[in-house]
Amino acid sequence: MAVLFQMTVPMSTDQYDTLNAALQKHAPGIFAGCLAHVAVPVDGGMQISDLWESTDALEAFQARMMPIAAEVGVAPPPGGQAPEPVVSQVHAYWLPGA
Repeated sequence: MAVLFQMTVPMSTDQYDTLNAALQKHAPGIFAGCLAHVAVPVDGGMQISDLWESTDALEAFQARMMPIAAEVGVAPPPGGQAPEPVVSQVHAYWLPGA
């Protein structure tokens, strides 16, 4: 079942762009199961919203993404508190042209 992931990540747009560029080097495989991604600058960081095919796909991405985030210096500091994401079961979705 599809899930919606939402989280405000404490990072600048420059940090987001750096991480995104590093992740794109592993595309498309690293994004397996991601149906849509949106990043919006907000007070306190970047609001990330992702639509995933399943919780398993989301968790697999997170496991692949975190070491890359650490490599480029945008992972939470050791002992730092990461914000809690909101993950919701999706009742329905559609993508134009899909």
